[in-house]
Amino acid sequence: MDIDITNESAKRAQKEAEWAYNKAIEKFYYSMLEVVFLRIKSHLSVKGLKKVVEIDKERADNEKLGVEFSQKTWSILSEAWIGSEGLAMTKIADLYGLDISDLDISKISKLDGNDSSLKCTSSN
Repeated sequence: MDIDITNESAKRAQKEAEWAYNKAIEKFYYSMLEVVFLRIKSHLSVKGLKKVVEIDKERADNEKLGVEFSQKTWSILSEAWIGSEGLAMTKIADLYGLDISDLDISKISKLDGNDSSLKCTSSN
């Protein structure tokens, strides 16, 4: 069975996948956050647990500190995910036998001028 794939249908598929990715990534970050916190807590000594409880109390009592802590946490999760995502994408693309010519390069951009790693982005 042949499927007629046009530029228009490919762009539509990209847009739908981008939308679904953005919806799923937030859920994924929450799951990753939970797993990481549970892993950390499963390794805490008495001293370490006291530190975590103390900082969590400070965060609960100080909204600004809580917001700053959350922003740093999300930034760390994003940074960690970029490397893992790129590695997974590369390995799965290899399973499909995809070459660079099979990718829409307009969807790939530098993270910033000083970083040599790549990140997939929306081209809206």
